[in-house]
Amino acid sequence: MNSLLNSVTESFVDITQNGISLSIFGIITIVCIALAIAIFVPTVRAFLIKIKLLEEEETPVSLLKWIVGLILIVKCIQALIVQPFVVDGGSMLPTFHTDEFLLVDKFTYHVKAPERGDVIIFKLFTEDTRTAYEGRYLIKRVIGLPGERVVVKNGQTTIYNQAHPEGIKLDESFVTEKDVIKETDTTLTSDEYFVMGDNRLVSSDSRFWGSLPKKNIPTISSC
Repeated sequence: MNSLLNSVTESFVDITQNGISLSIFGIITIVCIALAIAIFVPTVRAFLIKIKLLEEEETPVSLLKWIVGLILIVKCIQALIVQPFVVDGGSMLPTFHTDEFLLVDKFTYHVKAPERGDVIIFKLFTEDTRTAYEGRYLIKRVIGLPGERVVVKNGQTTIYNQAHPEGIKLDESFVTEKDVIKETDTTLTSDEYFVMGDNRLVSSDSRFWGSLPKKNIPTISSC
């Protein structure tokens, strides 16, 4: 129960990072305030009836209860099943573009682990307070899985694991802008992932702020 409440609470907090949700929430908040005032001020109720927000026989309390109940249902769905996001930035070009609307499945990773190539949306938490994206949602692609060694050199990504102890070079045909300067050699623990943006030249990812803990991956893009 506490987990559900935490998820719902977090989904309300995350409204500030989602322009569409913020706009909708702002409109609903104004309507709820107007209805609350209309309970005690007849002239406000008359105005709401005039603009067709209330029916003649309808009370502000009844509509207010209906709106609050609907908000709680929607927030529960967003917290546990699906949530809208809007892409901000060019780190995933050409796969995803700025202002592109995505519906994100928040249920999948409760029943399966992320796979290489998955595009995920997650909130970034690092120990580096200099990271500009600390506490914000990012969209990246899963490159390295738990327990693997990931080597990025000259724009080429090589994965070392039990199946490929000598290393296997990834076919990253989705990358059109390679970064031949930034290099890294990272060995992941049993609960860490290595993620990168498709637009390697501008992406702030695991090459810069390190590996991504599994606990920070609640969502996967459904598009």
